[in-house]
Amino acid sequence: MIFKINPDTNKTSFRVKLCCFLRVVFPPFFIAKNMERTGIEKKLFNACDQVISSEGYQFYDFEYFASQKIMRVFIMDPETNSADLDDCVKIDRALTPIFEDNEWIPEDIVLEVSSPGIYRKLKTKSHYEQSLGRRVRVKFRGKPFSFEGDKKFEKFLNGKVVIGTLESLSGDENFKINISCEFKDIVCPVTIEQEQVIRAQWEPHLHKLKN
Repeated sequence: MIFKINPDTNKTSFRVKLCCFLRVVFPPFFIAKNMERTGIEKKLFNACDQVISSEGYQFYDFEYFASQKIMRVFIMDPETNSADLDDCVKIDRALTPIFEDNEWIPEDIVLEVSSPGIYRKLKTKSHYEQSLGRRVRVKFRGKPFSFEGDKKFEKFLNGKVVIGTLESLSGDENFKINISCEFKDIVCPVTIEQEQVIRAQWEPHLHKLKN
């Protein structure tokens, strides 16, 4: 096992066998479980989904970079809504036979098993549902579906980024995301449609994490 700390990002990583690591503080800002997949990516996803589910974990997210031969698997313990090093090692070991026994998997592929992190990405409706009541950051395109506020707040929204508490969701496919946006000393309701979202993630208060 290699224990590695990156002082530039304050990110701690653990690598076991192929590559098993837990992102503790700053994972990348930012594919989702219900997205369309084809070819080897689909086969890898289905194989991982079966193993992770059988081990009692939630398959939170999946990324496959064919050109770099890197596969990232994000898992979560349903009881803790996260995953620690032992969880990641357990899944890494459970997935190892798949990579050893299947010739269709590239020999030099790198597997990374990780917690979603405290800045976890929100890509599916399930991700949003699990984040109700959380402070989130959403970057979006176009104008908000609706909002309550004055001209100053409208100008503020031109930055196309909303930070606030995820209050509720409505609708099915292109569901609406209702956020209590933080603006100066007041809270302004904002609604964004899912198709407008470019990036979304948790945005916790760091000073609260330290206390």
